[in-house]
Amino acid sequence: MTGMCWETGMCCRALRHAGRTTLWIALLGAGQTAWAQTVPTDLLDLSIEALFEANVVTEAERAQVARRWHASYTYAVSDYHDYYLGTQRINYDEVLFQPGQEDRTGSNYPVVPTEIKQEVHALRLAYDLTPALTVRAQLPFVMQSTDHISIVPGYDAFNISSEGIGDTALLVDGIVRQTLNSIWRLGAGISVPTGSIDEEGDTPRAPGNQQLPYTMQLGSGTWDVPLLLSFRKYGAQWDWGAHADVTWRTGKNDRDYRLGHKAGVSGWFQWKGFTGFSPGMRLQYRWRDTITGQDAALLVPNPQFPYPAPVTNPSAFGGEQIDLTVFVRVPLTDSWYTQASYAQPLYLDLNGPQSSEKYHFSIEIGTSF
Repeated sequence: MTGMCWETGMCCRALRHAGRTTLWIALLGAGQTAWAQTVPTDLLDLSIEALFEANVVTEAERAQVARRWHASYTYAVSDYHDYYLGTQRINYDEVLFQPGQEDRTGSNYPVVPTEIKQEVHALRLAYDLTPALTVRAQLPFVMQSTDHISIVPGYDAFNISSEGIGDTALLVDGIVRQTLNSIWRLGAGISVPTGSIDEEGDTPRAPGNQQLPYTMQLGSGTWDVPLLLSFRKYGAQWDWGAHADVTWRTGKNDRDYRLGHKAGVSGWFQWKGFTGFSPGMRLQYRWRDTITGQDAALLVPNPQFPYPAPVTNPSAFGGEQIDLTVFVRVPLTDSWYTQASYAQPLYLDLNGPQSSEKYHFSIEIGTSF
């Protein structure tokens, strides 16, 4: 089967094909909080806010507790399957090109991912250089798989997968203003492209293994710069705060593309009136740009329709999203804690057609010493 089977030869064979298999399975996964049709490097967002939570003790307690090291392990999972075009939800039949029943357009494709499942195990480590200045690092390990339907004979339903180390984040943040019960922090860092962007697998594009789409790569392939401004207010019964973050991607990687820049703002509150646990809620707005450039290995030889699947189309990434997250933090001892969070989308406006998340779940355990 050559690359042409995706368009010309494939269409002829597909007319003789009796049917296709539709996979509609929802496993443990993620919500609209980690982005839609995202790349794995975004699943555990390299935001400084997330790394802040590696600290067991609050900034207000640091003066009384001599613990300068903070370590944590996080498991996060996301599951994607509903498609959106702008704010409209669409079904698989509207995304899958059906020869003889409709014309090929820029919004339907011979191959359609149905479920994209991404999991990340992340190790985080922080060290207080001074009471006002902290350095942090994050190393993720990514596991992911994608189920597909297609009109290509022999690939009615198929799966591709990849796993490995993701991009490493190195960050520095410091207190820029502090009162008795509030604190402002400013942070910046670098995301090191340690994640592979050369993952391969068996797809209908050609015999054997070929380059996998952007969603299946393990990193960005570029040196990226995360920035964040954070505010936190401490109260007798409530803590609350807000943050704004930006991830700026530099240049293009060696496959001639650059993932989209990202930005977000959020507000949160946490109730401290219970003994043994502290529940909270976060409302977050996120924006992500489309992919700039493209990986030529993902194209098929059809000048009018070069993208065989929506996950190979750089324009079918990015958009706007508002998420609601609920979380609970449980102190285990005076130096250990665990925290779990669950998120779902309230609003989606996606470039597409684009696969979206159903929900997002993460659990973390950490210590200070």
